[in-house]
Amino acid sequence: MENFILVPYTKHEFKELIKNSMSEILTENATGKKVEDFYMNTKEACNFLNLAKPTIYSLTSKRKIPFIKKGKKLYFKKADLEVWLNEGKKKTTFEIEIGLDW
Repeated sequence: MENFILVPYTKHEFKELIKNSMSEILTENATGKKVEDFYMNTKEACNFLNLAKPTIYSLTSKRKIPFIKKGKKLYFKKADLEVWLNEGKKKTTFEIEIGLDW
């Protein structure tokens, strides 16, 4: 058991970790590409982030969200959007109490 690592997760955090891992594995197996390799158009980014198109356009114009612009089209890398989302993560009281620094 020398390689055993104990990490305190809430039930919700653990469920999200498993869900994201399974999604990544299924996506990679179905397409042969990793999730990080996927580029989304604006409509797909709206669905992924659950935001309206005007909100996406506002965030890109203010350069508050990672994006790629080719000609008149916007593209979003899924991995970049996931990192962007996690930047807004707030620590739980448990994480603050034990001093976790994500």
